Amino acid sequence: MTSYRFTNLLGATYKGGSLEYTPDGNVLLSPVGNRVNAVDLVQGRCVTLEPENREDVALLALTQDGRLLLSIDVSGHALLINFVRCSVLTRINFKGRVHAAKWSPNGKWLVVSHARKTMLWRTPTVELGWQFVKEKVVAGHHDDVVDFAWTSNSKFFASSSKDGTVRLWCTEYLEDFQPMALLEHRSPVRAVFFSEDMHYIYSMSRDGVLVAAKYTLKEDTTADDEEIHFYCRPGKWAVESKAYCQQPMYNKVTRCDFDRQSRLLAVGFSLGVLMLFEMPSLQALQTLSLGQEALDAVRLGAKGDWLAVGSGAVGQLLVWEWRSETYVLKQQGHHWGVKCCAFSPGAVTLKRGKALASNEARPEERSSALGGRLLATGGYDGKVKLFNAQSGLCFVTFAEHTAPVQQVCFTPQGNAVLSASADGSVRAFDLLRYRNFRTFASPDGLCQFSSLAVDSGGEIVAASAKGGKYAIYVWSIQTGNILEVLTGHTSHVQALHFSPSAAHPGQLVSGSWDGTLNVWDLYAGTRGGAAEALQCSSSVLCVSFDPRGNDLLAASCLSGQILFWNVTTAQTVGSIDGLRDIQSARQWHDMFSAINARGVKAGRGMRKRNPTDGLNFNQHYNSIAYAKSGELLLCSSQNSPSVSLYDTTSYALTSRVTLTSNRSLSGVQAFLNSKFMTEAGISWKQYDLSDSEADDLQVFKEQERRRKALALPGVSVGEAKDAYSDKELHLWSVAFSADSQQFAVATTHGVFVYSQDAGGIAGISGGIYGGDSRFVPQILTKAVSAPAVLKALEDGEISKAMILALALNDYALLRKVYEQVPVSSIELVVASIGAPLLPALLRFLSLELKPQTGTPHYQFHVLWISSLIDLHFQTLLEMSSGRALRTGSLESSSSDVAALCLQLLVELSQRHAGMSKIFEKNTYSLRFLGSVPSETGDEEVGNEGKEIKEETKPAPDLEEEAEAEAPLVEEEPQLAAPKKKKKRRLNT
Repeated sequence: MTSYRFTNLLGATYKGGSLEYTPDGNVLLSPVGNRVNAVDLVQGRCVTLEPENREDVALLALTQDGRLLLSIDVSGHALLINFVRCSVLTRINFKGRVHAAKWSPNGKWLVVSHARKTMLWRTPTVELGWQFVKEKVVAGHHDDVVDFAWTSNSKFFASSSKDGTVRLWCTEYLEDFQPMALLEHRSPVRAVFFSEDMHYIYSMSRDGVLVAAKYTLKEDTTADDEEIHFYCRPGKWAVESKAYCQQPMYNKVTRCDFDRQSRLLAVGFSLGVLMLFEMPSLQALQTLSLGQEALDAVRLGAKGDWLAVGSGAVGQLLVWEWRSETYVLKQQGHHWGVKCCAFSPGAVTLKRGKALASNEARPEERSSALGGRLLATGGYDGKVKLFNAQSGLCFVTFAEHTAPVQQVCFTPQGNAVLSASADGSVRAFDLLRYRNFRTFASPDGLCQFSSLAVDSGGEIVAASAKGGKYAIYVWSIQTGNILEVLTGHTSHVQALHFSPSAAHPGQLVSGSWDGTLNVWDLYAGTRGGAAEALQCSSSVLCVSFDPRGNDLLAASCLSGQILFWNVTTAQTVGSIDGLRDIQSARQWHDMFSAINARGVKAGRGMRKRNPTDGLNFNQHYNSIAYAKSGELLLCSSQNSPSVSLYDTTSYALTSRVTLTSNRSLSGVQAFLNSKFMTEAGISWKQYDLSDSEADDLQVFKEQERRRKALALPGVSVGEAKDAYSDKELHLWSVAFSADSQQFAVATTHGVFVYSQDAGGIAGISGGIYGGDSRFVPQILTKAVSAPAVLKALEDGEISKAMILALALNDYALLRKVYEQVPVSSIELVVASIGAPLLPALLRFLSLELKPQTGTPHYQFHVLWISSLIDLHFQTLLEMSSGRALRTGSLESSSSDVAALCLQLLVELSQRHAGMSKIFEKNTYSLRFLGSVPSETGDEEVGNEGKEIKEETKPAPDLEEEAEAEAPLVEEEPQLAAPKKKKKRRLNT
């Protein structure tokens, strides 16, 4: 059975929380919902870590060695994550809102704020069973503690509070240490930090006042005092200086960060202004305006060059290189949720593969277009975004629509994406020039479009309108002219889909709320077309054709059923009753449970009169999508946090995937805890029960005023929804990738992307520092074991060891055998591998070609792939068509083999594109080095060069090698090299 695991979360907006850099400064960590997003700024990849917090993440803390990540949610529940392996080590409840948490530089201590108190914990280790051990709790502040700073020796730390004070503490008892309290500020202190030499403590207040306190040692310090810790030596504290940010009074400081090595201070303000200062003089270096909303997070990179900024009100996260004044990263999700999504077709391989694989193509095109890895999303903000599903980053945004986008789809050639919007237009965007090259509108005047479909030839586009005549409009993509207006439904047309069958190229099926499926033949010759009506049990919500071209159609109905029709014979061939499979969740405002127990009278227990008793009939699938093989059907329900996968052969449920368990969202849990409800049964989540003010009360009130001014009563989606509706989770659309290796689910809180779990190692979006290895053997018997593989490898039986390693499917063991195969024995080893193990070999080779997981031995990989194609081409062709014999647990669908071959082609094309660029660059470098004039005269070089050529003429078989090595010698520094060798090089 095919299983899928979570890999990424795309299109979700940044809604607040702290930012963290890894120690090398190449990876940026940011919270997204109840998960953590990791963006590799060097390789251009974005990965969402799989571990989930109970609620939205508010605080991140990473150790100096980059191994342990502490993720704390808004309620104080925390996860300790092994960042390298992306696994949860332990969980802890700090029993209150945590405003600040920071690891010590040596990684032995963790300091956490708990309201007015400060808790010091020992770092969990293997010896402690990965459990937190509390060292002590210190108190002294009169308001919430908001920030900490550690000294470089990890012996002392400072804390700042909203009461305007800064206090100095020590981790262990020191006899001569005197705690210090700085009472110089008149407003809440935003941040505190030490200087590199520990002589100064800097603190920044909300009013933009920087106070520098200096610790001065006494003049009579002896040599014995040098061995004592700095703050334990005799001395005194004094305010050295004060500096001001020179901002208006209403522009308050929200966040700031300090880098000790570069002595740079980054300050974010409540009006969207970011300023960079040089310490300790507080001299302004750069000023950047990012809008009118407050900045929620500011973080400097390891060397102080990259500045990360996040704004929750705008939903934007960016990284700014302040020296060159350029953006390293600029990502912004969809406001108010994602309505629809679609993957690019796999047919783009045959159409544009050669052009896209060249080094002139864009990086996102070279990496994703070949495998159909582009993901288009449409949101309620009227924007259409294109994501690279492999890297997880958005590389283009189309903002021509002025209303929510209802549907998006790609042309079969993959050269354009089309979108239908509620603004009354259908737009086509060119993926080569990234522009809107065609706009389609209704000839009847302004109307709103709800669904969209493109025929298999990419020539015509059809869209259905809301209200009016319930018409379907058909346009020509080439000319933009209206071709037909199809009428025949008596209610709203919810879904459209063209047949992929080559025998019926213009066959269009429309599903309506009137409970009918109309089959239109647009190429029949009669204008308007005579539709054939297929009667369903209830209103039709979504339709999808089987991609195998067998004229089978799946239609989701309001009654919770999925009907399978043969549109040629107009008969149903099967059905799925999804009422028992849909796991609806309870909204916070619901006054009843979400379990399937309605209709059962009290006291009757499990006794029922008929099978329909106890079913919740108010459930249905609002979106369905076929896998490429046609063997799997993906279904989603609007009010359920789970998606279902059905087997289309047996019409049975194969698996159910829960997208999220975030308790900060309404509609996630089937049961709500009664202790979090009032006596009237209303959830506390609907009210703001916080007894503490926001960090900046004026900014908070201004944001609430704007939200209430835009909100309209009764609106639950889009820009005009209220604050409560913004927390509801709804699933709107699902889509399968062209190779069925991924599927995406569009929700109100981003697009959840799941990839096929093939075992061995994580797939496309493994961890930043490596994938999460999983042991999924192909064959597991007494003879197939790791000792047997090592024994065969030790005895020199390479073919036997390779076969056993492929059957065991352990990645580390397989790589060990793979790298010990001699080049001369590759063909012999590949010829000994049988057909059942070829999919495992294809998967392993594609992983070896990946830069993140594989090795750089490109020629070795190519020799394996060449031998595999030469010796097993016919077998792979039969397996792709489904004619190969398959037995036991090695059974694999034809789509899996085709997808693996396609993935292998993608990785080869990526490597070729990167290497061709290097080769082209080296060509010009070699030409330049070959044309460098000599230091001696041309005549002397020419005469003496002839003599040298006659004496030391290279052998005929080494002429090419000497010619290739000659220019490379000139690249070395001109040292005291022999004169004779230099003349020979010039004349070669």
